Amino acid sequence: MAKIERLTKRVKEMENWIDENEGGPTLNNFNYLLDMLRNASQQAMNMERNFNMQRELLSEFITEKELMDDYNEFIREKDNAVQKQQTEEVSVQEEAEGSEETIDEAQEEE
Repeated sequence: MAKIERLTKRVKEMENWIDENEGGPTLNNFNYLLDMLRNASQQAMNMERNFNMQRELLSEFITEKELMDDYNEFIREKDNAVQKQQTEEVSVQEEAEGSEETIDEAQEEE
């Protein structure tokens, strides 16, 4: 019962706030942000739909032109090239250097 009372109190506070700020800058900003969020969500859904259509068209094209074997060979070559790349070695410091030590070393190297 206490939860319902708290929720009812919150709703009344929100209703009072809306009445007090009817057409005010805070409410206008809030509405603007909601519209922007709605637009961004709509654009993301449209992009995803377009991406899926393009993927289906590409799949259909590769299947019709019988290019699947060529495509699979291309992917294998790319995968092998990535695996052959070696990561750059980074020296590991056992403990952090003090700023004075670093400055002294930099001046000695010059």
